[in-house]
Amino acid sequence: MQTLKLVAPAKVNLFLGIGAPREDGYHNATSVMHALALHDRLDMTLVEAGEDVTLFEPGDPAQPLRQIHVKVEEGAGLTVGAQVVWSAGLEATQIADEDNLACKAVHKLAAKVGRCEDETMRIVIQKKIPHQTGLGGGSADAAAALVGAASLWGLTPGDDRVEAVARELGADVAFFLHGGCAVLEGTGNEYVRSLPPSKSTVVIIKPAGGVSTAAAYAKFDELAPEVPSDLLQRVQDAQAAADIPLFNNLAVASECLHDELAAVREFAAAQPGVEGVLLCGSGAGTFAVCESYEAGQALSAAAQARGWWARCTSFTSLSASILP
Repeated sequence: MQTLKLVAPAKVNLFLGIGAPREDGYHNATSVMHALALHDRLDMTLVEAGEDVTLFEPGDPAQPLRQIHVKVEEGAGLTVGAQVVWSAGLEATQIADEDNLACKAVHKLAAKVGRCEDETMRIVIQKKIPHQTGLGGGSADAAAALVGAASLWGLTPGDDRVEAVARELGADVAFFLHGGCAVLEGTGNEYVRSLPPSKSTVVIIKPAGGVSTAAAYAKFDELAPEVPSDLLQRVQDAQAAADIPLFNNLAVASECLHDELAAVREFAAAQPGVEGVLLCGSGAGTFAVCESYEAGQALSAAAQARGWWARCTSFTSLSASILP
């Protein structure tokens, strides 16, 4: 039996320029993502053929620790299971193993590398990244699961098959393998280059409810907001994260679908010490870049007083990675 601990940071899009729909139904996009210090934590345990073990995993307040009996039988193949534990203040969402992106990531990597051993992978995900916020929490967990599985299976660091699986899983997953700040093209899943990251304070604010990504893109296609060419040029010329203009042409569509998003944006922009405000992807989170930690703390407290979920964090160079 082997166990690893991993970190899975959240992200925001400093720049999200969505283009017209393509023939395959996707959209071309220029995206600049930046990792946040706000993160989930994963514990991954590999139980191999012939082992019969009892694991202790976090449960709920009524049962803080629960026992999981794992016995790997001959011929069982790969089994992947996850326990998701939501931090206080977050809406708990039940996610079946077959729908959990971290579990899917492990199965896809096994198929990609041709691994056929009888074994069980248990994943405990300590969630601090809220659901339906545009912070990429599920994708971050998937990237961390890829890093963990690759290490537990003895793959060399930087194995191209890990990144290939990440790109198959979704636009955000490949970014989390690199972390920090990065420019992406294609449908937002093709890594172009890294930029020196920022260290600024960031506040995430989320009202109740979410925005369907499919609905946001449908509304986007109806409105067809363009990306100013001068802003695209600034992205191409940028030498650091601080040079990137805050822009998201998907925001106007999302604000049409969620009544409170415009109110959050206007509220955050009016607070002292706020340098810029932008919707997180398709929402329903909004991030505000603040001139100081004190300004961020004040904004977070003011947002919470209005009944919104809010957290003060910062930009970081973190990627999905194994903890010492």
